[in-house]
Amino acid sequence: MELTRLKADEEIRGRRDALIGELDAFLERAVSEGLLRADLPAAWTGSLLPQLMHLASQQMSQLTAAQAADLVVDTFLQGLGAR
Repeated sequence: MELTRLKADEEIRGRRDALIGELDAFLERAVSEGLLRADLPAAWTGSLLPQLMHLASQQMSQLTAAQAADLVVDTFLQGLGAR
């Protein structure tokens, strides 16, 4: 689906906004519980996780869904985990 339609369609934008809100709340909780570093900008961590998921799904197609999820979580926490 093209980006212009994604931005113009109210229903799609509403679902996207809800997903972003859920992701932001998840990341805020992870920071408050000490799983993620608090010294990194929230926008950085909020952008990085979906990108890792996209990369795992598109470039690591030989992995099962479980393996890809493990890879994303391990990469995300080891790269952004609390020190």
